[in-house]
Amino acid sequence: STPRKDRPAARNALAAPSPAQPATDTPAPTLTPTPFQPFEAVVNVEGLLLRSGPGFLHEAYWTYPQGEIVQVLGRAPGWGWVYVQTANNLLGWMKLELLDLKGDFYDAPEVTPEDAVIVKGHVYTPNGNPASHISLSLTPVEGDVSDSDNATTDTLGQYYFFLPKGSRGTWTLAGNAYGCESNAVNDACELIGYFPPPLDIDVREASEFWFNLQIRND
Repeated sequence: STPRKDRPAARNALAAPSPAQPATDTPAPTLTPTPFQPFEAVVNVEGLLLRSGPGFLHEAYWTYPQGEIVQVLGRAPGWGWVYVQTANNLLGWMKLELLDLKGDFYDAPEVTPEDAVIVKGHVYTPNGNPASHISLSLTPVEGDVSDSDNATTDTLGQYYFFLPKGSRGTWTLAGNAYGCESNAVNDACELIGYFPPPLDIDVREASEFWFNLQIRND
């Protein structure tokens, strides 16, 4: 900020007063964001795959043993995938639930993969609140279950699928599981309501829309 100039001190009581300095606006301080510091994550299963994109349909090009340490550089929008650098200097994506993170998932910056076909939306509880930790599947109508992908909602009820470049056709979106930490379950870890009917979508046009689902209890 620009400091104001102090008035000169009067030499004696009869000295002529100094002209008043014009008032100046003090600019607001500029906030400098704290740079993100990558943090460690430990592989907690044997043979964890490193993938080229955040999804089960992306190419897997390396495996890592249980106990391997990786550096978390970012996270995909939604919940479920982290962007990492491995000890052998490869970059790629690993499944969040198969890692023991030594930092906060939401502290990592969002990284949106290039060229992916994105299908996104929200899941809501029966009373309209965002439903977290709800798992969904996306399966091609003219395909096999092995061609399906999975996504999980975050604390805002958002889910994202990142299909490989060139994915097309009609796919079926369906809720199929939930975690006990979800706000859509009761104390006995039972879903409060039931999933809506599956929804068929054309993934070529999906990036323009949010496909929202609401758990029903009617």
